[in-house]
Amino acid sequence: MSGTESRKTGPGRREARAIQEQQEKRKLRRTAIIIVIVVVLLFLGALFVNSKLIRRVVTAVTVGGIKFTAAEFDYFYQNTVYEYSGMMNEQLGDYAAELLPSNDRPHSSQIKDEETGETWSAFFGRLAIEKIAEMVSYHNDAINNGYTMTEETRNSIDEEIENLKLTADMYSAQFKDFDAFLQEFYGASMNEKSFRKIAEFVDTVEAYKVFMRDSFNYSHDDLVGYYAENKDSLDTFSYRYFTVYIDTIDETDFDSTDEYEAAKEAALADAFGRAQEIVAGIGSEEDFIEAARGYDPELYEKDDSTLHDYQGEWLGSIYGPWLREAGRVGGDVSAFEMSNGAYVVYFVSRDNNEYKMVEMRQLLFMRDEVEENDFFVTEDLDPGDYYFDEDAYDQAVSEADGIARSRADEALELFRGGGSTEAKLIELMEEHSDDYTEGGFYSEITTNAAQNKMVREIEEWLFDPVRKVGDYELIRTEDYGYHLVYFMGWGERYCDFVADERMRDRDYGAWMENLSEPTSSEHWGMILTQRRRGS
Repeated sequence: MSGTESRKTGPGRREARAIQEQQEKRKLRRTAIIIVIVVVLLFLGALFVNSKLIRRVVTAVTVGGIKFTAAEFDYFYQNTVYEYSGMMNEQLGDYAAELLPSNDRPHSSQIKDEETGETWSAFFGRLAIEKIAEMVSYHNDAINNGYTMTEETRNSIDEEIENLKLTADMYSAQFKDFDAFLQEFYGASMNEKSFRKIAEFVDTVEAYKVFMRDSFNYSHDDLVGYYAENKDSLDTFSYRYFTVYIDTIDETDFDSTDEYEAAKEAALADAFGRAQEIVAGIGSEEDFIEAARGYDPELYEKDDSTLHDYQGEWLGSIYGPWLREAGRVGGDVSAFEMSNGAYVVYFVSRDNNEYKMVEMRQLLFMRDEVEENDFFVTEDLDPGDYYFDEDAYDQAVSEADGIARSRADEALELFRGGGSTEAKLIELMEEHSDDYTEGGFYSEITTNAAQNKMVREIEEWLFDPVRKVGDYELIRTEDYGYHLVYFMGWGERYCDFVADERMRDRDYGAWMENLSEPTSSEHWGMILTQRRRGS
């Protein structure tokens, strides 16, 4: 290689190295910039996902054309969790906890259905969307019919929020402000503005449902005709019954299932035979009461223990058809086989419900409850021995009754001194009455156990044919104490009321079935909800 060539090559290499170094520096700068951008994006993303403000504005689901934000969806999700858990606890009691998700882990990490792999968060989310869809169907129908939120509904919402604020103030040590209180129960992004928006939606829907149910009108002839067509279901049946049970049979005492079933069949036949023997000895209602008491003195101690009043639609399938038979008369008695023994049934009467319902107000003076368990004595007795001090118990009951009577007499004197008027009774309500019903007011009172039935002592006084507006009486009841009862008047016939209710239920149900079912679609905002986050 010539010297000339060597000189040319030297600087060229240095230039190439410089260029390469510059390229490397540019790569490093680009890499650094990318890293910074990624870090910033990750930070902003985390901020975005956890922003309560974002969750209040980003749409999570659209149902029937109405958009619901992530925060609003969380409200329905939380309500679904509360309602489902409450239902399970009511049905299963202590066993419900085994079938519900744990509260110390995210719902999204807990499997509800092992076969499908569905998580609890997916399950509750699905139910929440179904609930939203149901409400949207009513909402859209209301809009189509020109129904809007009433002033009454708006005032109700204002009152609800004020009551919630008062409750939040009571727990101010736990919640820094009202929004924090709402977030504890209605979702982590809830605030007062979002809560009010949801309350307006939900309460307007509920008010519209009431409006629609009340919108149906029926003539007197409509009511009479409907009742006549359905009298077997709507008449009230008074009857007595008690059960003759089979003797206890333990399946482990038998060598085979066939032997066990045969023994059980024989026991059922024996129970039915005993029931028939009892029937043969009954010639009056008093005979029936004594027969029941003879069979089980403790269970049927009181004369009314076997007495029942039900409308025909609620009668059991075993003896119901017999009670409803045309020509059934008071005093008829019969026995009926059932799965673990036999019923002995006595027909008292059938009422076509043509009587008028009544209205009343009352002041209630509750008798303090005296616990029988407090009067079992064990002192100075051998271990395990005890006796019930009946005299001490009766004395305590008498004292409690006396205190209630003294309060009642004081209020009665004030009531009479004030003219014995309804207004005076209402005036005395707050200071003297233990009745928390608004104004101590009761309407649509019937003699039917399924519809606003009063205790026997008050019912007998209310439905006396001579009763007139302004009558009052201080009445003692075995179950509660003393009642200063004020008669406000007779209402509509119960048979018309029942017919109206059933026709309204029928037509309201038909209206609901004809509502259009809205479609729903989830949006990316669902990732911001509690269902997706599993919190």
